[in-house]
Amino acid sequence: MGKENGGSALLTAGCHALDALLMVMGSEVESVTSLSTKSKSDIFAPYEYNTTSITLVHFKDGKVGKCSAVVDCLQPYYFHTHLCGSEGSLLDNRFHSMKLHTNKAGWSNLNMKMLDSGDVSDHPYQTQFETFFASLEKGEAMPLTSLRESLKSFEVLFAADKSAEEGGRPVKISELA
Repeated sequence: MGKENGGSALLTAGCHALDALLMVMGSEVESVTSLSTKSKSDIFAPYEYNTTSITLVHFKDGKVGKCSAVVDCLQPYYFHTHLCGSEGSLLDNRFHSMKLHTNKAGWSNLNMKMLDSGDVSDHPYQTQFETFFASLEKGEAMPLTSLRESLKSFEVLFAADKSAEEGGRPVKISELA
């Protein structure tokens, strides 16, 4: 709960959502704007950093995205996903797409298990570790999560934290170099 061990809400709880956003957008990040706050509840007093943040991500190709991280809530684990696009939208395990000619009046459902457990036994770690060791054996970078790809995520995380510390000033990724 210390700043040196957790850093920020985005680093503690929002990094996976940010990774997913960066992966699906397919563009380099230009700048980020972030605001953060901390609950006044005594339950969250031990945290030495703001425990809720909202980060707006501006991509070089003009796309925008939003990532929120909320540590200071009392609720069951929930990894909310909402992607909106000109060819369709995804809302958790539901989708809608005019391009795919889905029902105009409602969402279509994806037949998938939701990652809605704080117990990570239902998360895809087994496959991830197998891929990691196979990549090591081949002497290749791990797909999607190589050191180079991870660095991109951390640049965005650190820019977002800097923006939040500065009251929401937009921070260009190039400022961190």
